[in-house]
Parts: sequence; C-alpha cells; structure tokens
Amino acid sequence: MKFFIQGIGAVTPLGPTSLETWAALCRGQQAPRILLSNPVADRSYFSCPVPGKFVADAARQPRLRRSGVISLLGAAAGFNALADAGLKPDAALSAGTAIVFAICSGGVNYTRRFYHEIVKQGANAASPILFPETVYNAAASHLASLLGVNGQSYTLVGDSSVGLGAIHFATELLTIQPQLDHCLVVGTEEADWLLADAFASWRMTTNQDQFEVYGRVGGTIFGEGAAAVLIGRTGPLAISSSSAGLPFRSFRESESAAREIFGGLCAQELPEIIVSSANGTFADEVERKVFCEFYPSVPVYALKPATGEPLGASALLQVAVAGLALRHQQLPGTLAAGSKLPSLNRTTRCLSASRALVTAVGFNHQVNALNLYLTQSPY
Repeated sequence: MKFFIQGIGAVTPLGPTSLETWAALCRGQQAPRILLSNPVADRSYFSCPVPGKFVADAARQPRLRRSGVISLLGAAAGFNALADAGLKPDAALSAGTAIVFAICSGGVNYTRRFYHEIVKQGANAASPILFPETVYNAAASHLASLLGVNGQSYTLVGDSSVGLGAIHFATELLTIQPQLDHCLVVGTEEADWLLADAFASWRMTTNQDQFEVYGRVGGTIFGEGAAAVLIGRTGPLAISSSSAGLPFRSFRESESAAREIFGGLCAQELPEIIVSSANGTFADEVERKVFCEFYPSVPVYALKPATGEPLGASALLQVAVAGLALRHQQLPGTLAAGSKLPSLNRTTRCLSASRALVTAVGFNHQVNALNLYLTQSPY
C-alpha cells in the first residue's frame, strides 16, 4: 500500500516556513551562528538558533504561552505542513488525523532549568511551570490540543534518524486503521549549551563556527528547528519505501547496516538524488563508503552545514528538502563541502528527477533511509 506526502512544513534558522527555508538553501545561505557558553566551565560552542520572530504566531496561542521552544517549533512546523497541503484545521480534519512526533533530547532547556533549581535550592523550590515541559510528549500534546486531535498522538524518542522511523510508524498506522485519513509527522529540536557540551565529550561537537562534510572529521554544530510532513492516501509525492531502522554497535557494523538499508531500499530503481545526514562526524564516512559503492554517480546534497545539526528534526528536515527538490526540480549546493565524496553536489542545479533517497546515520547507532517518488508533475 502506497502513502503520500501531501504537505511539507518547516521552521529553521533560515526561515519560518518550508518554502522560505528552501529559497534560502537554494541561494546558498548559511544560518547565523551564536555562541553558547557553559556557565560552570570555560567551554563555548556555536549553535544555529531559530529567531524568536519565526515562532511569534505560535507563541501567541494561549496554550503555548508558557511552553518551551521545542513546542513552539513543533506547532509552527505542523501548521505550516497543513497550510502547504491546502488544509485548515477543523473538526473533520481532526477526527481523521493522528499525530506522530520525533524527539531526540526533548525540552532540554526547561529540563536543565528545572533540575538546576532542585540542585541549588532543593526540591520544594522547583518550578511547577517548568515541569510539564520536561516531559517528552509535551510538544505532541500541545499540537494535538491546538488541532483538536483527541485520538491518537505518539512520541518516538531516538537520535537524528528518528524522523524516518516516525514516518514508517505513521504508514503502519494508516495501513491498519483505514478510518484515518492523515498522519501528521513532526520532528523538533532546540539548541542548548548542555547538548553541545555533552556531545563534545564524545568528540561529536566542534567549538569552531564552521564544519566540513565529507572531508576532515571535526565535529558538528547544533542547530534547532522543526520539520513536518502530512502523510495521506493520495498525492503526487509517494513514499515508495521506508524502514523502521537498523541498529549497529560499532563503526564496522555501521557500514554493514548502511549497506543493507541504503542498498535494500533501492534494489529495483536507483535514486536520482540523495539528501544525506552528513554532519562533520563519523556519519559522513559511513555514508561516503556506501554511496561510492552503490551510487557513485548520484548527486548527494548535505544541508546541515547550512542549518546546523537539529537532531530530532534532522531526518524530517532532510525529507522536507528532498520533497521540495523533487517538487521544484532543483537541488541546492552543499556548503563547506569536503573533497572525499566526488558525487557531492556543490552548486545549486536544475534537475529532471523523480526519485530521491534520504539517508540517516544517527549518533545513537541507528541507520535508516526513505525513498520518495514523484508520481506526477506538481504544477
């Protein structure tokens, strides 16, 4: 059974909507960097935040007036996906829609502040305003309430590949529940110095304001944002194959898992473009080896040098970009492109393509991929 992406939404450091983000990527823009400092140690890291004005409309919702950034981002991206599909929230839409959220770190800013109060002042001083936003399904709960979805709302927790697993989960929901018309899949992440500091201990974060992909491995810069796709039963952009993901325990296993997932999903037809998860870490080398083996001449685009690594939003943002590339028949050029992958797309180019492969190699040892197929011209 085939399912389709009917709407694409996003809010990123480059734009408040998917189309504005897309235009910025095609112009070769890079998200501004700000410095995040660890207040208890002499360490600083750059990040790519979303400007507050991009979520101003969401923040005016009474439901969200005290919520964390992660919930504002998720709501903004979700509503953008519905608007892109030409739909307005109403009772009929709500009754036939399920929500699936992809989360990596959760509301880390509110969580850090909540436990900081406990450590400094004791449990009785912890703010009850902060606590609800420390729960992983807070963002999904907010969006479900705003849309009036009283039925199914799920939150999947994983690494930067979790968005692809969430899409696969959504297609399974639609398969076994014919009463559902749509599933809104949202991935979201907020930047915080605590994340950068934690991942730096695993040599995954750089303290520079740039990072290179498919070149030297120096670590990534964290970004924030959200992406959403509305999945339904008709449309011009088909999910031709998807996967629940495959775990690995070592670098050697990661290559084997990537060969199985990346190659298995394209066994019958080769992709014409690839939107990769390259982020300046070990993930680049895993993808490079498999791409050179299976798809040596397929152009590869890596968007994270432009947006930063948005973890929970990462894979869904890649799907959004792949869908927009097929819709607009254009592929942006990769910023900070290293020399190790000959097929890496370096300048914005026009396409004549109908098939896209989205790949993800996650920090927590998960590999996943998704195939998109343009069934008809969107114009």
